[in-house]
Amino acid sequence: MTRPGLTRTAVFLATAVASWGLLVAATSVPENLSPGTLADRDYRARFAASVEDRDKTAADEEEAAAAVLDVYEHRGDIEDEVYEQLEFVVGAVKDGVIDTSVTPTTFPEPTPSPSTTAGVPSETTLPSTSTTQAELVEATGWVFLDVDADGEFSGAPDAGLDGIGVLLSLNGGAAQRVETQSDGSWSSMVAPGNLVVTIDGDDPDWPAHLGLSTANARQELDCTSECETAAMGYRPLVRSIDEQVAELSQSYSTLKPTTLQTLAVFGTEDVARSALGQDLYLDAVKQAATLRLQTEFAASIAPEDLLEVGSRLFTNPPVVFVGGERDVQAGEAAADLANLVLAANYLIDSQATELARQEARDAVEPTLVGYAAQQYIVREGEQLQQIDIDAINQTGAATGQAQQEWGMLAVISVLVAVIGFYLGKFRPDIWNRPRMIALLGLLIVLSALAVRGTIEMQAIIDDPSAWYLLPGVAVGLMAAILFDARIGLLVALGIGALAATGTRDPGVAVFALLAGMIPIGFVSSLASRKAIRNAVVFSSLAAAVIAGAVAWFFHTNPDENPTQTVLTSAGWAFGASILTALLGLAILQFFESAFDVTTSLRLLELGDRNHEALLLLQEEAFGTFNHSLMVGTLADAAARAVGANPLLAKAAAYYHDLGKTEDPTMFIENQFGMNNPHDDLPPEQSVEIIRRHVTAGVELARKYKIPPEVAEGIVTHHGDGIMRFFFERARARYGDENVNPDDYRHVGHKPQSAEMAIVMLADSLEAACRAVFQEEDPTPMAIEKVVDRVVDEKINDGQLSESSLTLDQLNRVRRAFLDSLVGHYHQRIPYPNFPGS
Repeated sequence: MTRPGLTRTAVFLATAVASWGLLVAATSVPENLSPGTLADRDYRARFAASVEDRDKTAADEEEAAAAVLDVYEHRGDIEDEVYEQLEFVVGAVKDGVIDTSVTPTTFPEPTPSPSTTAGVPSETTLPSTSTTQAELVEATGWVFLDVDADGEFSGAPDAGLDGIGVLLSLNGGAAQRVETQSDGSWSSMVAPGNLVVTIDGDDPDWPAHLGLSTANARQELDCTSECETAAMGYRPLVRSIDEQVAELSQSYSTLKPTTLQTLAVFGTEDVARSALGQDLYLDAVKQAATLRLQTEFAASIAPEDLLEVGSRLFTNPPVVFVGGERDVQAGEAAADLANLVLAANYLIDSQATELARQEARDAVEPTLVGYAAQQYIVREGEQLQQIDIDAINQTGAATGQAQQEWGMLAVISVLVAVIGFYLGKFRPDIWNRPRMIALLGLLIVLSALAVRGTIEMQAIIDDPSAWYLLPGVAVGLMAAILFDARIGLLVALGIGALAATGTRDPGVAVFALLAGMIPIGFVSSLASRKAIRNAVVFSSLAAAVIAGAVAWFFHTNPDENPTQTVLTSAGWAFGASILTALLGLAILQFFESAFDVTTSLRLLELGDRNHEALLLLQEEAFGTFNHSLMVGTLADAAARAVGANPLLAKAAAYYHDLGKTEDPTMFIENQFGMNNPHDDLPPEQSVEIIRRHVTAGVELARKYKIPPEVAEGIVTHHGDGIMRFFFERARARYGDENVNPDDYRHVGHKPQSAEMAIVMLADSLEAACRAVFQEEDPTPMAIEKVVDRVVDEKINDGQLSESSLTLDQLNRVRRAFLDSLVGHYHQRIPYPNFPGS
């Protein structure tokens, strides 16, 4: 077997096996078996196999996961929140102590004097130098804290206020400031005279929340012989204990009444103790609660430990010292406060716990059940379990499963063989190109993949309408563009057969066949990108109509309303068709490059005037460029007239003279305002120069990656015809006997396709018309004579002998040429007074 034969065989075998593998994987589980149903017959293993008991394995995995203890993490942020909450509660108690309905103490100003600056008295005012020591009088007084608020100092709990600033103003002079001693008394030697005594209201150390309890905030005394002021008393501005307890109970209802009472009492006493600079009872309770919380947190508190820790707080409360002695009620209050804000600081890390449990699941070995050949798996009437279904599937116990799989392979093999027979018999152009065989095989495999994907989607959606997600339009569109209408029809038949084999649903097979055929009619007339878009949209709309009709016939019951099924099926078909068709167009470029295929899309790109090779032709050989455009116009019209590929004919015409860019002035259409260089050259040298534009054109086509089908126009547009002008010049110069006609032939070969033959005729005709109608009037009759002469000359020279053009087609080509040229050389109206009219 030859190498191409081996390649074709390998491609066909790979196509059949790959398609079978895709489809058999989608249909390996019998559709009528599901857990919980009853077996309709006995199932016996056809061959031995070890089958995983997925239910038992899953149960073992969950058991292993359940045995994993929760993973905990320490939460310092929760501890910080607890301490902040404790601080907040104690702060609320302190705020509730103060009686905000009473205005705090206001201090009267001493008598102003010039020595006072901005209301701030001088620190010291000495007696006048004219006053002797013996004349000085001792001024005394006392400032006390009136704890019981009776306006009198009656001993404990009243006490003197230490460090309180007192202002003394003598005879309206500058104020002198003195401070009280530890017992609240003060004294100062002053000169005899009128003395005004007030409290220094700007003293930053003045105790907060105090109010005057005696009516002597400003005292005026005649200090002649002795000067003793009345005691000044200040009381704490606090609310009653009952009011405080009532308010706290509303905010913190879980605190015990004894705790509320203790906190209110301590808070009230702390106002006086703060004024006296003594330790605060509430702070002692808070500190004890904080230390106890720190101890409990250090031992880690899980959520389930909260009740136990709370109970331990009350059975063993913190130790609190009040007034130098342990206060049991204060300790119980600290325990109650700690329990109020207590929270777990050792919580479950759900992510780490789940990760540990998943690791435990993964470590479980699957439970395998061994089945020997011919062993009964399940008896008729028994309830099917998942392990039974898996065993039936994996041991080939389903009726006919193995036969169906091999039968599917046989059907697919026959399908591939029929395609191969058709190609070998009727399409030698594809049969002799292994790459095209491989591309066609790939399309068949993609068709099988499309069927497989549709089967999977239908199983997920579980609705008959989902069958119409099958992308038959995309497959047919790609086949028609990559090949032609006949191969597109062949692929459509293929996807229909694969759908029937894979789904065993006649409705799906009918839809796949028709959806694959629909795009062929639209693709065959592609001549623009708009036509491509229209082909996608119209094919998708047609597929929707087909889907609705097929679903109505195959997938609805006679006694139900088909509207919903029809509309849903049409919607699925339209959406899937348009999306997959666009995806197919996107990957066509990959197929074009990988398999060296010239598609309509590629030909449209080559027809773009901005193609770099055409820009080169326009810049280097403008006359040749215009000639090529006219040849393209003629070739396009003639190709359409005979049903050839107009895009291929036009593209070949555009690039057929690309080689003239190497030496453009050697060709008459580029000789603007200059003599013809060939007039001074021997004919044989001119022939070599003319020949070179073909070989140079082939090299440039390779450089600019112009497809071989298009570059064929470079080689065939002259065929192997004789360069008549130089041949006759050589005969005249050297004599007939000294001139060999073969030395004056072009280096190409005769065209073998209708498109290349049309390009040859259009090229010669355009050049002939340009030469003839420089001197003659281009009347329709004159144009027809030129057309007939050029076509007949090529026929008589045998240049069209290898092409597929028939005489009838040649006649149509003549008419197309004539119509195009008459339109090009149409009569124009002579404008009055216009030059040349």
